[in-house]
Amino acid sequence: MTLRKGYCDGPEGQIHWRMVKLDSSVELPDLYCFSPAPLSSMAYMNLLPALGQHQRAIAPDYPGQAGSDGGSAQPSIESYAASMIAVIQKLSNGSPVNVLGFHSGCLVAAEVKRQAPTLVDKAILIDVPAFDADTRAKYLPMVGAPFQPSPDLASVAKAWDMAVTKRQDTQPLDQCLSLFADIVGNGPRMNATFHAAFTYDVEARLAELGPGVAIIATKSSLLEPSRRAADLIPNAQLVELLDIERSVLDEHAEITAKAVQDLLV
Repeated sequence: MTLRKGYCDGPEGQIHWRMVKLDSSVELPDLYCFSPAPLSSMAYMNLLPALGQHQRAIAPDYPGQAGSDGGSAQPSIESYAASMIAVIQKLSNGSPVNVLGFHSGCLVAAEVKRQAPTLVDKAILIDVPAFDADTRAKYLPMVGAPFQPSPDLASVAKAWDMAVTKRQDTQPLDQCLSLFADIVGNGPRMNATFHAAFTYDVEARLAELGPGVAIIATKSSLLEPSRRAADLIPNAQLVELLDIERSVLDEHAEITAKAVQDLLV
């Protein structure tokens, strides 16, 4: 199995991606994985190899994030999706693909399928932040405002807690430190994807999705929003993995990958 990194041209400049490919001629359609705020494609460092056993698994960085060009401090899910579609068209040569999202990445995956229904066969959404309008409006100022960098280490304490303190029991320290650098490396754009997610019209957009959407819900704070997403999306399939309570992409990468694969075949 080979890990590759590369770039494609997108609407806002070059888009960086990670790809894992099984050394085999037997493959499913390419699987594109969209990351959760505030992380880049690095969020999939443990899941991507498990998914790559069955198909090319590709995780791009959103515009202005990690290795990708462009990006405003207040982007939209729609603009992210347009850039992701450009990557798909380049790397998969117009062939139908599958998409996967985790947390806010679910909204990007859903929007890619909405914008390019003939390009996307199946969409797998894991722990969907399908909050109602009042909840989105309440939390937007707290999580979506542009980050103000400061020389004071206290300004990045939240990022340290998210990347290191809360993960040290489930991931090696070197991975935790890489994730911390990934988050703070965004500088003023640290909260950009949160802004995109909390300004996305979940009710209107999810209702427009066609067939081929499955939701995986774990026992997390997004369990009820995920169930709500299943109600909003016509004919969505809901799979609940209530034995998983944390570290979906890392500690439970193999279990998560199997659940995804079962929905793709």
